Amino acid sequence: MTTAEKYLNILREREPQIWREPLEESGLTQQDLSDIESGLGYALPAPYREFLLSYKMPEDMTVFVSVCGDSFGNSWWDTFSREKNDYVPRPEHDIGPTVEFEWHNIKGDNGAEFLKNLRGEQSAEEGCACFLEAGFLLLGNLYGYLTYLDLVKGGIVTIHEEGVYDMMLDDGVDGGSRQEVREYMESRRLYICKDFHDFLRFVCTGDFLDEDEAAFPTQEELERDYSY
Repeated sequence: MTTAEKYLNILREREPQIWREPLEESGLTQQDLSDIESGLGYALPAPYREFLLSYKMPEDMTVFVSVCGDSFGNSWWDTFSREKNDYVPRPEHDIGPTVEFEWHNIKGDNGAEFLKNLRGEQSAEEGCACFLEAGFLLLGNLYGYLTYLDLVKGGIVTIHEEGVYDMMLDDGVDGGSRQEVREYMESRRLYICKDFHDFLRFVCTGDFLDEDEAAFPTQEELERDYSY
């Protein structure tokens, strides 16, 4: 069993409503992935290739993730309550909030379909077409933060929805320049996961992520360093 399969099976156990039927093997092949890479002009990071070859994924799904760093953990004052099925104020000494991640996957039974859908969807995202050209593949939305796989560095990077317009209007980044977009995103230091395997752990297991350190604290560290 691959790492991607392991995490997706954990997610199926945690959120059985996402898959009504048993997990179905992906129809993509190694050749399809090579075709996708040729079309994008970027190599796909190895953990993401493994993910694409694992199972067929729902196109859109909502999962709940938990964070405990300063960037998000100390600025989001509400947390999702499964009991109330709504957001509630965080209790005293809370380690960090639980929030929704709107996870989007690209559909396609072969490389050509995947590329067509990816380009069509990401170019249709208002203000976001520049990111794919710069090597950032949109994965979804983390409580208002657009979340991308960096095809060059392999990490997971975020930018607030409003930050896209700030980038171009206030900071003067040319949205049509892949170099300027890449330099801007790299300088923001909003890489919340080191690679796609860590992303899968984040969205599938419920483990707390310190998004500032792009790391998963141990239970001892959580209790010692993150409750307030």
